[in-house]
Amino acid sequence: MILESGILLAHGPLQQRIVLDAAWERPVRALSAAPFGRDAFTALAPDRAAAPAVFRALRERQLIVPEGCDEVAALWDSFGRRPEDSGHDAAAPAASWPASRYGLPQRLSTAAAAAGAGKPVRVLLIGGCVTQFTEEPLHALGRELGLDVRTEHVWPGPSADLARAVRRSRPDVTVYQPGVQPFLTGLFDGAHTCDDEERAHRLALMKNALTLSVRALAEALEGSLGLVHNVAPPALSPFGRFDFAEEYGLRRVVAELNLHIDRCVRGHSHLMVVDEERLVARYGAAALFDDLVFPFGHHGGSVDPGDERPHQLPALGRALAGEYLACLRAHRGIGRIKLVVTDLDGTLWPGIAADDGFDWIDGDATSRWTHLGLHQALSVLKSRGVLLATCSKGDAHATLGTWEKAADRLPLGPDDFVLHRINWLAKSENIADLCTRLGFTPDQVLFLDDNPVERAETATALPGLHVAEGPVHGFRELLLSSAALEGGRRTREAARRTDTTRAMLRREELRAGLDRNAFLRSLDVRVRVTRAGEEHLARAAELFNRTNQFTTTAWRTTPEELRRVLTEPDTHLHVGDVCDRFGDYGLTAACLVRNGTVTAFAMSCRVIGLDAAVPFLVAALEDGAGGRHALSAGLTGRIVVTDRNTPARELFADAGFEARGDDGLYLLTDPGRLPELSELPVTVLSATAAGAGGP
Repeated sequence: MILESGILLAHGPLQQRIVLDAAWERPVRALSAAPFGRDAFTALAPDRAAAPAVFRALRERQLIVPEGCDEVAALWDSFGRRPEDSGHDAAAPAASWPASRYGLPQRLSTAAAAAGAGKPVRVLLIGGCVTQFTEEPLHALGRELGLDVRTEHVWPGPSADLARAVRRSRPDVTVYQPGVQPFLTGLFDGAHTCDDEERAHRLALMKNALTLSVRALAEALEGSLGLVHNVAPPALSPFGRFDFAEEYGLRRVVAELNLHIDRCVRGHSHLMVVDEERLVARYGAAALFDDLVFPFGHHGGSVDPGDERPHQLPALGRALAGEYLACLRAHRGIGRIKLVVTDLDGTLWPGIAADDGFDWIDGDATSRWTHLGLHQALSVLKSRGVLLATCSKGDAHATLGTWEKAADRLPLGPDDFVLHRINWLAKSENIADLCTRLGFTPDQVLFLDDNPVERAETATALPGLHVAEGPVHGFRELLLSSAALEGGRRTREAARRTDTTRAMLRREELRAGLDRNAFLRSLDVRVRVTRAGEEHLARAAELFNRTNQFTTTAWRTTPEELRRVLTEPDTHLHVGDVCDRFGDYGLTAACLVRNGTVTAFAMSCRVIGLDAAVPFLVAALEDGAGGRHALSAGLTGRIVVTDRNTPARELFADAGFEARGDDGLYLLTDPGRLPELSELPVTVLSATAAGAGGP
């Protein structure tokens, strides 16, 4: 370990650099020439409480190694001696593999060293120097999100090396950047030297290579998240303003390449596209990429031509790191916001609707387009399955009446919101009531309000509530770019969530005047039970992953894993569609039975109040056995208690199972104890099975 101007350097060409806070220079400089332990390091530390975290961080980065260990060899093992790092054959001499580390050195502050307190996330970066430049911002952004991000970089190589790297690293997220310099040089840099036919031929070769690479990546990941870069178009074309005149101009080449990447990725639910084109559209090509200075195919971040070091300015690294973590959060549903509550007067429209009306719609002022833009953004979220509600000071009758008259001229009307709270109560009180009615916690809610006093009041009274800060004209960007407001790929159930939630609320109102069985029979609840086929796997995985209340084991999975599981003997997956006289709630239940055990059961919170869980479970067990007469004793189920799955804890007991011990195990000792479906106040309909053995 060598210290130069506050930078810790590994020996040799590896160029592994860590920037230390100045306060930590003294203990490192004093101890770098002799063996030492944690106590000696702590004794010299400027912050003794933080010393163990800094010591651990240096050790994990192999800048501190055990006594007697060859530091250079340890670093080579960590950073250099992996054939897949370079794509070269394993028999090639290690010195021939590229070992340069590009990017800004990681800043190891006291806070950064303490990042181990966050949730660990391993990120495997397979790509060129561009992906190396995301490492430091990944660490920094991860700390802001409560994540302890650990990165590993390998250079692209053959598919077999890619698979080995994934197996060894076992990452939570794998980033694959196929558009490295050798890949793009033939397409971009040589475009003006060949004719349309040759450019079309090169493009076809690249498409074939991408097909094979993406398929190999999807298989190697075995269901974990993979992010595949597409390619940002250069700021300039070699054909200039006459790019349109070429049959295969650069604009068409990039468009077809990215369309092909979309098609390859679309077939795998655990893969997502990192859209470089979208980043260019948002931030500008000159701010991110270097083709205004470097050759087209270099495809690196913006540069400082006066600096001869192989470096890039940090804008691209930060933008990509933000995208990687946003994709992870969206894919896993981390911190997902399920309800957006908006103020009305001054926020959803200018002025006071009850006094000023909606004449603003007929103007052409900036404020008109600002508020219409906010309407549109909220409409987009509604189509994704995010619920909308209002919370505003005023007279409900006057406000809603005026709004209703203008609704056909606006993207959103009163019926697009599940609930309205328009009164003179404190807004925090109204939002708390909305959470109670809809079954959400404040950390699942985002509040929009133009008044900073109201924002401060709600944030203080409801810890965890997300409150949008800044002016109203910034709300649209937040709504359309936040990963917390993206619930995965669009589904039919998500698009209809507002309608199904409003139906749920109407049910609750009806229930107040009836006993339980009479209430359920009055609803005409029907559960359609189907043995899952290929077309059901994506939605079933979504239910298992997103359900936190009515879930027996909180099992998380992917469609690919479900597909593999269903090839096992004595395994079946059933799904349930639920409806009542107020609405059709879609596919809202899933039950997986493996070798005589109910290993996973999930039901959407929108249908919990319909008492459909026991009928669905019994129907799934009967169908899986080949009929009620074929059921035998010995079926088991398990409840894994979480802090939120209280509604599901009595499922097996209610279905006739007996508790065995204190570990959540339930046993069906007598199939006759299962309820008769015909005697329940819920109608069960059996659909055609997908066939023996599942999909």
